[in-house]
Amino acid sequence: MKRLLIGVVLVLAGMLAATYLFIPGRLKIVATTTLHAALPGVSRSLYDNNNWKNFWPAKTPFTLDDREYLIKEKFFDAFTIDIVSDKDTLSSIINLLLIRTDSINVDWSSEQITSSNPFKRFVQYRQAMATEKNMQKILNAMKEFMEQTKNIYGFDINRTIVTDSALISTRRLLDHQPTVKDIDDMIQSLKKYIIENNAVEQNFPMLNVLRIDSSRFEVMTAIPVDRQLPLTNDFAPKFLLKGGNILEGEIKGGPNRIETALKEFENYRLDYKLLSPAKPYQLLMTDRLKEPDTTKWITRLYFPVF
Repeated sequence: MKRLLIGVVLVLAGMLAATYLFIPGRLKIVATTTLHAALPGVSRSLYDNNNWKNFWPAKTPFTLDDREYLIKEKFFDAFTIDIVSDKDTLSSIINLLLIRTDSINVDWSSEQITSSNPFKRFVQYRQAMATEKNMQKILNAMKEFMEQTKNIYGFDINRTIVTDSALISTRRLLDHQPTVKDIDDMIQSLKKYIIENNAVEQNFPMLNVLRIDSSRFEVMTAIPVDRQLPLTNDFAPKFLLKGGNILEGEIKGGPNRIETALKEFENYRLDYKLLSPAKPYQLLMTDRLKEPDTTKWITRLYFPVF
């Protein structure tokens, strides 16, 4: 019996020694992922707490396995987060580290100071490992969400190539925001000019609206055609670099939705440091004069880049 007791004591002593040997007094808790998206866009998205709710891997946002995650400070490339459980609060930080224009590392780290009590120390180690696992789960959900352009910019943006080349265009200066009727009148004049020159339309009408000041707008419409048409006082031939790079996106909605999407197009261009040889334009997939319900308008947006 005495030998058994001595053996138990030695085992316990060994376990205690192992606890101190293998569990340090300062535990590093780290999760990381590589995210294929531009750092500025990811940063803007993380500034909005609603986006965290959209990718949070649990039914209740900012909670996971009896832990609460409180966003404390927000910076361009870092976010501090308190991880709160019943027993303690861990301070942590998420760092966004640039790899390339289209890729970043997301590193989430914290530290746990362990107790001198070996039994409590072991419990803290188990809790820290569970916290690290949850941090990685959250980062994996963030990665899946942020790598879809529609979740950062509001719609899918694809990089493609220009298929149209020759255009015929017309331009007007208006003292008011262009109406559907204004734009349709310009499109109909183009269609008539194309017929008069025995040319063939190659795609839907294009539109670009430039606000000059609070009351003046420059409006240009164009239609892709099968060949170059003559220059007149009212109509001008234009050209796109066929095979050149261009951003493409499709949205559904009216003027406000389109204006917001065009701003996000510009954000995308800036985020990925793309240069542009020309202005963005709309491709009018819907005949807006025939469809008064703006929520049903379908518009493709294009932005030439290189």
